[in-house]
Amino acid sequence: MTPVATIGAPPAASPTPALTSAVALDPALLAVLPPSVAGFAIAESAEAEAAARADPQLAVVGSAMVAGIAVDAASGEFVYAVVVRLRPGAMSDGVFRGWRDSYDEGACSQANGVAGNAQTEIDGRTVYIGTCAGGVRTYHVWIEDKGLLVSASAVGDRRFGELLMNALRVP
Repeated sequence: MTPVATIGAPPAASPTPALTSAVALDPALLAVLPPSVAGFAIAESAEAEAAARADPQLAVVGSAMVAGIAVDAASGEFVYAVVVRLRPGAMSDGVFRGWRDSYDEGACSQANGVAGNAQTEIDGRTVYIGTCAGGVRTYHVWIEDKGLLVSASAVGDRRFGELLMNALRVP
């Protein structure tokens, strides 16, 4: 999945009407994210949603999505997150790996490329972390039993992405 241009990634490919309409916007999915990160409110982002819905990979795995962003304007630190309700049977270990690789390549394309990958446990879940040479970090968690996928990009020393992953509100 290619992150939106507002986080330093290239614009997503032009959507086709069939792909755009295949993934519904579901603002209720924003409830999976914490209301704020480090005191900065996470707000739904229509621009980010439009860019994400234009990515054909989203239509392959997701039936609905929402995007949110929290920004500390003073420092430039931010976290951008996408919550995806998965299509039944669409996600597998291999598909999840492809999703992470595609997302990381997009997020790191204007941040000097992917520098590394790691995984860790955050709040009892395996979270995959990508690092861009230019400082952007990506975070991915597949919540298999709930049919949800959360991917995020973040910049800054306060590690908004880790804070977000630690505070997910999964029903």
